[in-house]
This record gives sequence, structure tokens and C-alpha cells, in this order.
Amino acid sequence: MFACLHVPDFSVQAAFRCEPQSRRELLNQSSAVILDGPPTLLRVIAANRPARRAGIEIGMTKLQAETCGVVVARKRDVQNEDAAQAALLDCARAFSPLVESTAPGTVILDLEGTAKLFGSPQRTASRIARKSREFGFDLNVAGASNPDTALCAARGWDGITVIAAGEEAHRLARLPLHVLSPSAEILDTLEGWGIRNLGSLAALPPIAIVERLGQEGLLLQKRARGKTVRTFIPAEPVQDFVETFEFDDPVETLESLAFVLNRVLQQLCARLTSRALATNELRLRLELESRQLRIETAKEVYERDWRLPLPTADAKVLMRLIRLDLDSCIFSAPIKKVTMQALPTKLRPSQFGLFLPASPQAEQLEVTLARIRGVVGSVDENGVACIGFPKVLDSYKPDSFAVRSFSTEKSKPGNCDPATPAIAMRMFRPALETSVEIVNQKPRSVTLGKRPLRVLAASGPWSSSGHWWKRPSAWARDEWDVALKTPDGIGLYRIYLDRIRRQWFVEGVFD
Repeated sequence: MFACLHVPDFSVQAAFRCEPQSRRELLNQSSAVILDGPPTLLRVIAANRPARRAGIEIGMTKLQAETCGVVVARKRDVQNEDAAQAALLDCARAFSPLVESTAPGTVILDLEGTAKLFGSPQRTASRIARKSREFGFDLNVAGASNPDTALCAARGWDGITVIAAGEEAHRLARLPLHVLSPSAEILDTLEGWGIRNLGSLAALPPIAIVERLGQEGLLLQKRARGKTVRTFIPAEPVQDFVETFEFDDPVETLESLAFVLNRVLQQLCARLTSRALATNELRLRLELESRQLRIETAKEVYERDWRLPLPTADAKVLMRLIRLDLDSCIFSAPIKKVTMQALPTKLRPSQFGLFLPASPQAEQLEVTLARIRGVVGSVDENGVACIGFPKVLDSYKPDSFAVRSFSTEKSKPGNCDPATPAIAMRMFRPALETSVEIVNQKPRSVTLGKRPLRVLAASGPWSSSGHWWKRPSAWARDEWDVALKTPDGIGLYRIYLDRIRRQWFVEGVFD
């Protein structure tokens, strides 16, 4: 059993797919057309059913279409149509791994072996139709024993159609010839013969069809009889999750932008969920209205990337993260076009205990950090990042570290052997000022508190320095490890001389 998903007036629905549900239904009931061509001569290349009923035809100019009443016109966006076709494929892959991209706005999927999972063909078609509304489509679904019959039925009838095996010719007989997508020359020839539907074409003698129309005419007749056999070519999954939306009138307020961003994120998350994927990186591109640019091809854009600590497909979490970031942005011009890309990754496996209380969701971490950035900023007065986690740098400078953003990258395991005992040092924060008595260039006593302690053994010095070209961050020190005679026994300490400040410090004690 094969199922065909056909989107009527695909270019029109692709233009309105990211609109909110209520507005999309209103636009589909209005006369809507898609225009293409040079700005001085835009012509209609697609129109929905209300527009055709109003008298609008393909090839009309924009001015001619406007004479037919109130018309909603959108300029064609090829990138938007490609995203809509990818979304249609993702919708179909939620029901079968074998999906063919037959034509723009039309896909066919193989339902063999899915009956135990989704039920009868009629029930499966109903579930596909409901699922398609999450992706912003109002499509026709048809099921049949071969792909071409399902394709003709989806193009010919609205809603859900299921054709049982053996009834193909009888059910297709009433459909018009255009569902076969014949060439213009063959269509004119058949109409000249008085052939208006598939039943009339199927009744013609095959030999006469070949003599007059060639092999193409014979193939059309086999499709009209529902007896074609062809190779099913599944499409390769494309890891490209991009959604675009272009405003009719550029928007200036964040509320208007957030309204559209929420819908775009819902579309992306629905596509990711249908393929059991999530995202840990979002890329936003906002094209601003060019007002005073000298170069016509130049574009003023705003780009922003978000790297998430954990993969997620929750549109609400992603929307809060984006909204908190955009609250602090001031754009130099109204926003004309939105492009959102989600980089896919595998879902995060998680195991919950039956008797454990619910813990905070890990996905909320980045939202919390975004709120902190909005209050205190993301960098300090020196331009150094101050929100994230500390990471030790590969440097000889003591206590050198940087603040990094949380990510899903796995750290490389160390080379230390866990079976080998390790010695630890408890650091004093801040280091304790002290005085040291030097005899023969070695420490003889170290003052801790108010009493000097005798040095039993000393190892050093280890000299290090750096950043001499930057006076505020320059450092130079001589380190010693010393064993001191204390009232409680023997203590191992690390001391050092700050050569720039010419002051001794106790840095820590060894356990």
C-alpha cells in the first residue's frame, strides 16, 4: 500500500505556512496569489482556489489581478518553498522511512508493514492529515496499491481517499486529464478527440494510442487504468532544518517579531521531533529594511547564534531563550525577513527514578543564564566573560582560567592512573602574607600567624614569570615547598616570593 500527500496550491501554502493557525485559515479563504518576475513586471505564477474563482489566471500581471477584487499578494521565495518541501518530507517520515519526493508539494510513502503500528489505511490517512496541520499544511491524502494511482487520486479529490486493489480503473474513471500531468501537446490532442476524463482515455485501443501519441500516450493510458509498475525511489534524508518568513510590511516592535519567531520555532521543533532529533545550536538571521545603502545588492542583517548546554526540541524553552536575548537589542531599521536554522543532534538519553522527586529540567539552565546576562551583563569591565563555568588554561601563570559557555562537548580523559595515590594542596584564598628568613639563599624560618616556624626541609626555587608586556597582568614569582615544624607535628606548605611586589606569601598546605 502506498500513500500520496499532495498540497494543493503548494506555492501559496508555502508562503503562509509559518503564519499563526487563525491567520493562515483566514488567508486560505481569501484570494491569494504568488507573484514572480522583475519588480516592474510582476506576474501571477500561482493562485489558490478563491482567487481562481474570482477570475484570476496564471500569467496575469499584478495590476490585472488587483482588478478582480481584494487580493493577498506575496512575492515568490524559493528558499521558503524548499523549506516547505523539506517539512512535507519530515511529516511523511513520521509514518514511513521510505518516502519519495515526487514533485514540489507532493510526496509518496510506502506503508508496507505499518498496519500494526498505525492501523488500517483509512486510519493511517486520517493520522497523516492531522499530523500535517502541525507542519502548516492542508493537504489531500490518497492510498492505493501503486504509487501512480495514489498520486492521481490525491490530485483529483480533496480530503482523504483510499482505493482498494482491483478498483483502480473504476475509481479513477471520473477524474479529469490534468491529474496525469500530460504535456500540453498531448492534452490538446486528447481534448480535440473529445477525451475529457481518465475513463475515456482508458477505453481507447492501446495500439491506436501508440500509433498516434507514442509511448508517452501509452504510459498515460496505463496510469488511467491504474496498472503502472515503476521503481519507487526514496529520497535521502537531508540534515537541513531551516525556516524562513518574510513580512509583507517590515515590523519594528519586538512583540510582532516574537509572534512570528514563536511560529517558526514550532515548525522547526515539529520537524525535529518527527525524526527523533533535537538541537543544541540555533542560528537566527534578521534582514533589515535597507534605507540608505548605496549598493542595491547590499543587505543590512543581524545574526545571532545560541549554543545550548543540552539538546532539546522544546519550542517554549527556545523561545524564552531568544526573547531574553532580543530584549536588549536595538535594531537600526525595521525587520523585513526572518531566517532560523536549527543544527540537528541526537536526543539526550535520560533515566528517571520511579520514587524520586522531579528535579529541575536541565534545559532551563541556559534560560536562567540568559536572565542573569540581562541583569549583570555577560562580560566584566575588562571585557572578560563572567557567566559560565571556569576552565583551567594551559599556562604557567598561577590560577589562570577562563569562563566558558556550557556545552555538550565531552572532555578528554586525563592520563593519571586512578590507582596511583595523589597528593592534594588546600589553597588559601587569598594567599596569606608572611615573612621568611633566608640563610644561604634558602628559607630558614616562615612566620605563620605571629610565630616563626623552623624549616626542616625546603625544595626550590621554581621561578616563573609572564605577561611582562602588560603591566597590570604581569607576574613573576619564586616558589618553594617547605616542611615546617608545627606544634601538631610536621606540615608541608608552599610559599612563594612575588618579585614584582617583593612580598612573601603562603599559597597552601599539602594534605
